[in-house]
Amino acid sequence: MKYLTTLEVARELKISKQTLLNWLYGRRVPEPPRNSKGYRLWSASRVALVKRMIDEGRIHKKTIVHEKGNREMLPAYAREVRQFLADAGIAPEDFFRQLARLDARFGKALRKRF
Repeated sequence: MKYLTTLEVARELKISKQTLLNWLYGRRVPEPPRNSKGYRLWSASRVALVKRMIDEGRIHKKTIVHEKGNREMLPAYAREVRQFLADAGIAPEDFFRQLARLDARFGKALRKRF
């Protein structure tokens, strides 16, 4: 599978690299996995997801200002995750179960709540 660089993705989306990075920093788009050297690995399906988000108006083609610790982003991020799971046909309960397996702290909090 061929992966694209962040610059290649930005060019394909017809946005600046900085805009794409701002979307990542602002958690407007899901962070792609990284290779052992720390480079982002943009797959064709992840690029298609970002294109769909732009087309649906969930993110806009303008640079956003990154504010570290912006709690106002949490509801928007939760909606994006919910939509991503729905698009992939994944039940939220299955997602949380997997998340609990990966992160023991989340698993403890999940067991306390449910």
